[in-house]
Amino acid sequence: MNYSYFPRNEIIPESIQTVINIFKNHEIEIDSNSNDSSNEERLSSDEVLKIVMTDLSNEGYLVEKSKAKKDKIRMPVYIENKEESNLFFEVDAWNEDKGIVLEVEAGRALDNHQFLKDIFEAAMMTNVKYLIIAVRECYRRRNDYLKIRNWIEPLNSTQRIKLDLKGLLLIGY
Repeated sequence: MNYSYFPRNEIIPESIQTVINIFKNHEIEIDSNSNDSSNEERLSSDEVLKIVMTDLSNEGYLVEKSKAKKDKIRMPVYIENKEESNLFFEVDAWNEDKGIVLEVEAGRALDNHQFLKDIFEAAMMTNVKYLIIAVRECYRRRNDYLKIRNWIEPLNSTQRIKLDLKGLLLIGY
């Protein structure tokens, strides 16, 4: 398992380190390098989320339980009155006390540039301070984690696009 925290010149906050530790504790179960030999063995993002769900819940995260509307976590986009919001984005997990959104991605993380959509949406959501994106390291015999890190690095370092996030963690599982 690999991870990169942005901005690079800041120490990883303890609340973010906790999520890294959760993924490390489940590394054998979710390691995409060992479960990528065939389509049948690949874990979906929902399956990975289910594996880490209990630990995340124990750390104060509200975690999506299923794709049913009642089990989804809907985050409002900036508004003056939360009850009046007409635009929401759905997330995999949310820690309200720490302002952390977690998105777990699998195959479409790089192919469909889902990671960019995750970054954009988190920057638009109300009260989000940190974004964590967990992606497969091994997908179709390539390292999606490294390719996505190579996109995020200049996005963060050039500051040409300014995001209202204190930090972004990329996890490669």
